[in-house]
This record gives sequence, C-alpha cells and structure tokens, in this order.
Amino acid sequence: MPSSATPHELSSIRMRGFAARASLDETWAWIDTRIQPLASETVEPFAAVGRITAGDIVATGDLPVLDRAARDGYALRAADSVGASDYNPIPLGLMEALSPVSAGDAVPEGADAVVAVEHTRCDTGTVELVAAVAEGEGIERRGDDIAAGTIPLPVRRLVRPADAALLTALGVADIPVVRRPVVRLVAVGSELEPSTDLDTPMLAALVARDGGIAERHPPLPDDAAAIREFLARPGADLVILCGGSGLGTNDLTAEALAGAGTLAIHGIALRPADSISLGDAAGVPVAVLPGSPAACLSAYETVAGRAVRRLAGGSPDFPFVCRALTTARKIVSPGGWADFCRVRITADGRVEPLGSGGNASLSSVVRADGFVLVPAEQEGFPAGSAVPVHLFAPSWKD
Repeated sequence: MPSSATPHELSSIRMRGFAARASLDETWAWIDTRIQPLASETVEPFAAVGRITAGDIVATGDLPVLDRAARDGYALRAADSVGASDYNPIPLGLMEALSPVSAGDAVPEGADAVVAVEHTRCDTGTVELVAAVAEGEGIERRGDDIAAGTIPLPVRRLVRPADAALLTALGVADIPVVRRPVVRLVAVGSELEPSTDLDTPMLAALVARDGGIAERHPPLPDDAAAIREFLARPGADLVILCGGSGLGTNDLTAEALAGAGTLAIHGIALRPADSISLGDAAGVPVAVLPGSPAACLSAYETVAGRAVRRLAGGSPDFPFVCRALTTARKIVSPGGWADFCRVRITADGRVEPLGSGGNASLSSVVRADGFVLVPAEQEGFPAGSAVPVHLFAPSWKD
C-alpha cells in the first residue's frame, strides 16, 4: 500500500514495528506502473547479444543470396541421373565438364541438382553416379533460409549469439536495442568498509545478469543527510540502497528517501525481506533492501530485479527455469506473508525446504538448488504436493 509517511512518522516506528505492510502483488503493481523500458540505441549485432530488441528486425535481403550447394558432391542436371544405380553406374563428365562443388558453393549455371559424394564412386579413374537425384535435390535456393521483408527477430526479443550470426549473414550493420539501465548500488552502515560490503558486489552480478550496468559506490554512514545527498546525484536509472531499512535506531534510509523525494512503499509482507522500501528521488526510482546478505538476495530476486528487468526491456518475471517438483516434506509458512523459501532437490528428485538458520544465513542460499515462492494466502505446502520450483542452476540437476 502506498505510504505518505513523514520523517517524524517514520522515526516513530523504530523499535516498534511496521503499522502495515504492502503485499507482494501491490509491490509488483507499483513497479510495473512506475517503471517502463528505457529508450533504444543502435549497436552492431554481436554487441546486442544478451539485450532486448527495441523494434522488429526486418531482413533487407535474401539468405542465401543465391542458389548454393547444400552438400559436398557434384552439380548436374537431374535428368542426366535417371536410372543410375550400383548395377547401372552412369559416368559423369562425359556430356559436359565435371562440376565438383562444396557445401555453400554457388550452383553452376545449367545444373539443377547436387549429388552427394557418397552416391558416386571412382574405381576406374572415372567418377560414376550410382544413385539418381531429383530436381532441386542437394540445392539450397535463394531465400530458403530468410526471404527479404520477413522479420527474423521481433520486438522485445532477447538477442542470442545465433541471432547475431544470422543478422551478420544478412548484412545487418546495427539493430535497435533497449538501452542498458545504469543501476547505482550502495550499502548503508557506519560499520561498513568496502572490504566488508557483501551486498553490492553480489547485487552487481545480479544486475548484470538482468541486463543492467552496475555502478558500485563506497558504503555510506548511518546519516540521513549523506543518504539524501547520494540520492540527489544524477546519472542513474535506478538506485538500490542496502541496509538501514529496518526498525533499529540507526535505520535512517527510508527516512532519507522520504526527505529526498517520495516514499511510496515502506514494509512488505515478504519473508525474509519485510523491510523493503520503494520510492523516487530526483525523478529516479529507488529501492531500499535489507542489509543482511541473504535477505538482500531475497529482496533483489523478488522485487528489485523486477525493476531492473523492466528497465532493460525484458520480462519482469523471475529469470529462472521453473519446474513442478514434489515436496519430500512439508514446507511451513505463516500465511499472510509471501515466503521466499529456499529448497534443495533430493537424490530421488523431490524437493525439501532448507533450515535457514535465520535471515543472515548465506550458507542456506549456497546449499539451495532454487526457491519456492509461497503465496501469502497459503500456509505452506504439505508433503507430497507438486510445487513450482524456480531453479538457480537447472542444468546441474537435469
């Protein structure tokens, strides 16, 4: 639910608790309404790999650009091969010059087929045909792969390496893609040094995965004025602050965001990241995540990552393969809260929850094969249930 809390009202929740929390659906709705894909820019095809197309890519020519051999062999007229067999070999090169070709070569004028090498023999020093071929066999016609005017890559398509190769073959010099968002990252906490900041290097890797450019900064102290000054700096498309989001006496990040711009959401019904805040400062969306690395990861995956992916033009959904697996034992959740439940896959292919050891447990994240997002309206899943599991590294288990 949107918040209009003043700094005084925010200070009154410290050491007391949130009066109310937004649901995860309300949080996602705020992100989807507030954050749209960035403007486009043009880059060459291989520089576009991993990015999202900003428009339909139209082929301006045919591929292949001419009729070419689809196999290694000999070009000929199909009519000259009629009746050829092991028992009735037909010598090649008698009526016209022998025309050996390799796959990809232009088809010689007058030929309408290419016979494969394995359908010929050369026992007597003369190449003989031992199988008949049909007209067009062994030939890739002009435009068979891509015809001029077609759309090999539609708008909002993630560009893959093979896509870039195809576009280069078509002679496409550059294509429009959504600009990669600059995501400014900073940890908040007077006790932090760059060497002890675990959050921003972890988030930088996640931002890059989701199509953004991470811009890391040294930690900020627990000082509202310093945080406000940081939020006023231009040049970013999204700002993510880690730490100072909770209810402690030194948790000033949400208050600083309210003072620098707008605090739209403060507190989310999400475990283990309930202290997330969202808002705007200097016209730029801002996400405040918990400082505990495990909770920070959960907050990014469920909330802030959605904002990065939307800015980059991609799907806002989780960037993981999702598989339905059966629970080996009960997944417990309190109900009323969405629950980012870390799970592992057992030897028999079922799934079981991991004891978190508290919100600060990074080891449970490392041991996890993925997570189950338990909806707020459910109190977990009983043993034997089929549940959707978002897999961190699916290839390891397939």
